[in-house]
Amino acid sequence: MAAIDINGKFLGAKLNGVHRTAAHYARQLISRSEGAHSVRLLAPKHIEGHPDFPELTPHVAKGWFGAGQGWEMVTLPIRARGNLLVNFCNLAPLAHANSVVMIHDAQTFLYPQDYSGRQAMAYRRLLPGIARRARRVITVSDFARRSLVSHGVGSADRIEVIHNGTDHIRAVEEDASILGRHGLERNGFVLTLGSTKHYKNLRRVFEAMADHQSNDVKLVIAGGPDEVNYRRMGWVPPPCAVFTGFVTDAELRALYGAAGAFVFPSLTEGFGLPPVEAMHCGAPVIAARAGAMPEVCGDAALLVDAEDPGAYRAAIDAVLKDPDLSAKLRSRGLRRASQLSWDAAGERLLELVNRLVAEERGSPPPVAVRPSGSAG
Repeated sequence: MAAIDINGKFLGAKLNGVHRTAAHYARQLISRSEGAHSVRLLAPKHIEGHPDFPELTPHVAKGWFGAGQGWEMVTLPIRARGNLLVNFCNLAPLAHANSVVMIHDAQTFLYPQDYSGRQAMAYRRLLPGIARRARRVITVSDFARRSLVSHGVGSADRIEVIHNGTDHIRAVEEDASILGRHGLERNGFVLTLGSTKHYKNLRRVFEAMADHQSNDVKLVIAGGPDEVNYRRMGWVPPPCAVFTGFVTDAELRALYGAAGAFVFPSLTEGFGLPPVEAMHCGAPVIAARAGAMPEVCGDAALLVDAEDPGAYRAAIDAVLKDPDLSAKLRSRGLRRASQLSWDAAGERLLELVNRLVAEERGSPPPVAVRPSGSAG
């Protein structure tokens, strides 16, 4: 039985998108390794756990370097010595070569202005070294693999692609009260997600909706900053804009399900969870033809020129006015979303771990067995 440690530092912070996917991957690896591998989730301090992931019980790995970068780079490799160390959140200790690290994208190379100077510099310096030291790098799309290679973060033959699972949104009971609070009617609004990051490209959707033909259609910006922050950047929200502020997962599911269309205009994404989450909830999806979107969405979304407001406007009009097109996108979206499950991601992850363990032992990898009742 192989000893495997998971870098559980992410459980000590607020769970953002990368941290949430880390929790899902950790859940999959732990449940699928039962009887085959001994798996610990190492954390820098006692953590009560997260209500969304109650089964993730961390093993406290105490050290002399706090709970942050020092713990990850110094204490963690000491506590995981001799074991395969799995890291899901871009970073991994340089001092532990028997490791696998998931690097989600090359955004700090592509759009450094969207990150703090310190974070961008740290990632640009650390990621190439981390990739060289790790036995394997995992990333979440072929596009992300090409981006990492082009920026010197690993070689293509040592980077494995595992598409993220996306069906977690289906486990959430929708909270439709958000529709009433904002005066929203089903199929009467276009939905997008709020962000002032340049690569999220929200200004193009603002421009597309500025002179939309129907005054009855609202543009709902879920999450992200309030309107004043966009105006400070020179991005002018259209008169039909509705800013919801923070939304819970339950509220977001309700918005996805009620939207006449979901628009995702990012200039780049390593994977891009929101369009597929929207597909799971039955929303027709319009996305930029950029980053991993063609790979992840396939023919289940209308793909448009990322920088052309007119293309977004035409796609939005087509979806809202053509019931047959809308129904086709909904059907294709549900089919595509079903292919991107956490079960599928978990199977791919365990296959990789089994190969790495077998390489160490010089023996054939064990056959991955899907556990009954495994988490999706």
